[in-house]
Amino acid sequence: MSRPQDGAPWPTAATRPVALLGWPVAQSLSPVIHNAAFREQDLDLVYLALPCPPEALRRVVTSLGEVGGVGANVTVPHKQDVVALCDRQSPEAELIGAVNTLCWDADGLFGDNTDAVGLADALRADVAVAAGDRLVLLGTGGAARAAVVAAGRLGCRLTVVGRRPDAAAALAELGERAGASDPRAVDVADGQAVARAVGEARIVMNTTPLGLRGEDLPAAFHGLHPGQVAYDLLYPRTPSAPGVEPTPFLQAARERGAEAFHGLGMLVGQAAASYERWTGMPAPVEVMSAAALAALTHRS
Repeated sequence: MSRPQDGAPWPTAATRPVALLGWPVAQSLSPVIHNAAFREQDLDLVYLALPCPPEALRRVVTSLGEVGGVGANVTVPHKQDVVALCDRQSPEAELIGAVNTLCWDADGLFGDNTDAVGLADALRADVAVAAGDRLVLLGTGGAARAAVVAAGRLGCRLTVVGRRPDAAAALAELGERAGASDPRAVDVADGQAVARAVGEARIVMNTTPLGLRGEDLPAAFHGLHPGQVAYDLLYPRTPSAPGVEPTPFLQAARERGAEAFHGLGMLVGQAAASYERWTGMPAPVEVMSAAALAALTHRS
């Protein structure tokens, strides 16, 4: 699986593909991250972003396996639908109820989920999260499922804020099964309860798409104070120097003296775990992170 020596033509007829399947995928940093890692470790692999409409998912996954694909990442809106196409799943994918990493082997198609692992690693690195820290998160979608599992793995006390109380309660229970303590669910329409929950938290997390186009979160999420951490799973999609945050949530946190982090750390963390699943080699995380930051800085 080694690449040709420097100066030799590449790709070759032996180069094998790894793909990102999503709809859309045009703004993804994953090809930059993974191809930098493949070059660093001289692997004869190439990572491609493939726009895959929902009705084509089964055909595309089947075709990738038939042409010798090593693996794939799966992103929105396919993470739950692709589960039915897997011959086997990891315990982590079964717990989260979604797959973001595919691998083909002699036993068929294996599905894994590296999102929670990637987020837990990022939280350890970014904010030195400790067991017992209160983590409040907004959202009940697919990203929130991985986030509550990460919170459980880290031993956090967990509060889920959502528009649908039943969905928030289900995610709080999922977090408890993963190891979280004192699980709570709060209806986002109850402004006083949301304000109390946010005020008690060390880490306040946005797992929704809100902010990608400049939207505000519920008012309490913009009122953090020194000693708190704002963590947004969104990451910059426009040219900016590292550390310049685009979402109103993170901007407000910094203005009020709280720490603020975007989701690039999680993106790199889950990518590293997927990489190790495909290659069997330790991921060059520093190279992957540097490639992502360089791409953000130069993106037009």
